[in-house]
Amino acid sequence: MEELGKKIDKLSNQLTDLRIEIWVKHTVFTWQWWMLLVACIFMLVLFFIIVKNDKLLPSIAYLGIIYIMNKNLDDWATAMDWYDYRMQLEPIIPTMLPANLFIIPIGLTLIYNRYTKWKLFLVALGLVSAFISYIALPIMKIVNIYIENAWNAHWSFVSLLVMGVISKVIIDKVTLKYDSSNHFVP
Repeated sequence: MEELGKKIDKLSNQLTDLRIEIWVKHTVFTWQWWMLLVACIFMLVLFFIIVKNDKLLPSIAYLGIIYIMNKNLDDWATAMDWYDYRMQLEPIIPTMLPANLFIIPIGLTLIYNRYTKWKLFLVALGLVSAFISYIALPIMKIVNIYIENAWNAHWSFVSLLVMGVISKVIIDKVTLKYDSSNHFVP
């Protein structure tokens, strides 16, 4: 086991070196890199403008659940070589940090924050999921940020819907346990 561990460490270090090389030589400060940076800042500013203080805690909790699910899916998918990213904000993490931490969690959180009724929430979630899956991802492919292997827009669409619905169910159930004075109701 020790020998296999050393081989994994060596390959992991080589992979990190290659990621840093591609980032330094082909990514950092390109227009795609700037676009990702601006998108992150834009989503963060939008979050603080739109989310009101009285909904801040459930919105942050919703964002956290989306982040965890999306990050794990992205880690799994990149490890399985279903897709990969050629342009990154930073060179070490192989998954798309702007999408995982900013764009998708904040975008879905803004929907959760705005539409409390299930019907409107599902419609808005469907529209945003379709936009991300069928418009944003193909654009990312065209501009060489994203490479699709065994993944497709339909899987993205379904995964975004599932993440959004699961997160809403969890946060709605938790918030129902609290009354208006923030006391836990058993």
